[in-house]
Amino acid sequence: MKKLNRKDYPELDLILWDRAERLVGPKFAFRIYEQRWRFVDQRRLNANECALIKALAHEYGHGQMLVA
Repeated sequence: MKKLNRKDYPELDLILWDRAERLVGPKFAFRIYEQRWRFVDQRRLNANECALIKALAHEYGHGQMLVA
């Protein structure tokens, strides 16, 4: 999977508030989603971002996402 443009995924962009880079690796994005899931407004996730999260969980979390 190629690098992700954070601007294409609004909630990812919000939880990367402390990072400057525009493109992030998919494994890093998965880790950030897991670590900062409590800050993700799940009601605001669009279909594209939901599909991304599902694909990342499949690829890097063996189908699971461990959230606190």
